[in-house]
Amino acid sequence: MISEYRAVHPYSERGVSDQTDGPPVKQLYHRGQGHSGDWPGDCMTCGREVASFLHSLRDDALAQILTTSTLEGTTTPPKLQWRDMLVLCWAQARVDMGMITGLQEAGIPVQVMTDDDIEEVATARSDVVWVADTNVVRGLERKVVVCVELDPTFSILSSPARLHSMSRCTSQLVIVSPAD
Repeated sequence: MISEYRAVHPYSERGVSDQTDGPPVKQLYHRGQGHSGDWPGDCMTCGREVASFLHSLRDDALAQILTTSTLEGTTTPPKLQWRDMLVLCWAQARVDMGMITGLQEAGIPVQVMTDDDIEEVATARSDVVWVADTNVVRGLERKVVVCVELDPTFSILSSPARLHSMSRCTSQLVIVSPAD
């Protein structure tokens, strides 16, 4: 997909440090008590779990900034913002998705991208987490990317979804997979 078909754009140099520590990939699963629907995108519990992790990234970044500024007296890097995050679905992103409801209930400002929002999403003027169809935002990079995968029985589609999401992530990839 990268070398032969050139469907994924190469990384660009940003010139700033990343705001997340820890593993570059966080795996969450759509299974267990409280999960509903056939797909993680339709599950409020999956949305809450993603929200908890995204909040922890912002909290960890804030703690790191406070420690750095008070102990070392250095200039503090900017705090990780909601606009630094993107949720990509390998299906049509809808306002009524359980994932979005779970994110909103956890206090995360979320917007579903429409055709009219392309410039707004690209420039990240609004401090919101954008939710979009993976195919619509090829070439757009964010520090944190959440990949909402399809059922593994659709593996011919799931592999490109993960590849495109991974190629757009510069600091932390979160993969939400259906139950295996």
